[in-house]
Amino acid sequence: MAEHAKNENTDYTPVFNEQIRTIIYVFGLVASVVGLGCLTFGAPDVGGFISTAAGMLTAGFGVAYNPVRLANK
Repeated sequence: MAEHAKNENTDYTPVFNEQIRTIIYVFGLVASVVGLGCLTFGAPDVGGFISTAAGMLTAGFGVAYNPVRLANK
């Protein structure tokens, strides 16, 4: 478990709840795999776009752990 989840005294407050973050994470993971498949077996430019867009989408929704969001650091 992540440190911010173990320690209840931190001021870390995610923008989206766990369900939304999980859905976005799974969508991004699936899109990355599809993008990798396109890179390998199909059109590399389309696969690169899908993989990049998936990463940007998940990062844009704050799914990845972001230490800047910790108020006490």
